[in-house]
Amino acid sequence: MNPMIHFTRSGIRWQLLLMLLLPLTVWASPPALVLAETTKTQVAVADADNDGVPDANDRCPNTPTGTTVNTYGCPLTQTTCDFTTVSITLTSTGGSGDGMLRYVLADSVGQILQASETPSFTGLTGAHTYMALSISHDGSVSNLTAGQSLSSVTATCFDWSDALIVRVCVPQPPPPARCDYTIGTSIVLTSTGGSITAGTLTRYVLVDSAGLMVQIASGPSFATAGLLPGSYSAYALVYSDDQRIVNLQTGQALGQVQSSCLALSDPLRLTLCNADCVARCVPFVIRRIR
Repeated sequence: MNPMIHFTRSGIRWQLLLMLLLPLTVWASPPALVLAETTKTQVAVADADNDGVPDANDRCPNTPTGTTVNTYGCPLTQTTCDFTTVSITLTSTGGSGDGMLRYVLADSVGQILQASETPSFTGLTGAHTYMALSISHDGSVSNLTAGQSLSSVTATCFDWSDALIVRVCVPQPPPPARCDYTIGTSIVLTSTGGSITAGTLTRYVLVDSAGLMVQIASGPSFATAGLLPGSYSAYALVYSDDQRIVNLQTGQALGQVQSSCLALSDPLRLTLCNADCVARCVPFVIRRIR
């Protein structure tokens, strides 16, 4: 018995063919996966005045360089006052003439304060910088009311004008005068110091704003009946009792008073006011007269 294995010729060919095909199967490998490079495209945003607000949203084009602006590209403040009145009227020019036109006054950050059918606004107070614009729209418009921001306004078709920056400086009324006494009540003051030397006299003088004496009293009290509302000054006057004092009388200027020895206190400023009229309910009794 021969233990050797013999291959036929055809078997050898098959083995060789298998050996030739095997490397093709083993060595074949899938293509490597790599990340595809994407091309980044930078889109330039137009900002002609370089204020950081795109031209499409800029309501104040050509803002000077270095100006602090709001989100609409408009200056937050302006130093020069354009108006000093509580009401302002602007001039409107241009426009397409189509659609509905409204005029808007907003504060310096773009919050709507007033919306009007005419370029006039009223009720302004203090010193503030405002944005004045017009809006043209078709159909209904939303959020075009006080308290809303300009950016919240929407409509089917609308367009804003450029903003006009105005500063309104309305003078503040002076505070009401302090009222020390009301006319009809007595002015009662306290006197300290002075001279108690024998041969001297002390008089108390009430002087009006023109410097004229309106009352002269021996004590630091004055009646107010017949006086006009306004500013007064009270003085204490000490002089020699030698009958040589002159011009110490009502209607005369305090500066004209003269004596051989005269001393004048510092003034005490006073303000007299009219008494407020208090409304009272008075019952009516109706009787039939026979």
